[in-house]
Amino acid sequence: MRGFKWGTATVRAAVEYDAAEGTLAFGEYAVEYLKRLSPSFRVLGAVEGEEDEVELITELQWFIRPNVFLKLNNSFGATSKATDWAPEIGIMFSFR
Repeated sequence: MRGFKWGTATVRAAVEYDAAEGTLAFGEYAVEYLKRLSPSFRVLGAVEGEEDEVELITELQWFIRPNVFLKLNNSFGATSKATDWAPEIGIMFSFR
């Protein structure tokens, strides 16, 4: 994760280890961009995948209160095995 004047960039990856078989496999990966537009709004753009399923994700986050925000998310399949379109709505609570 790295913050810049133009936004925050994140690169993440996961590996899976199967102890029974003794194998190591590459898991989920993502490249994300997050930009705060104002104290109330943020936008996110991401490319996320696992094996041969890759998705393009857009998201708008609206902070209703400092510890509560509404997430409006769209995911578009970039490969044939990924879901074509998956809209999501959610509310995130932060208990700090």
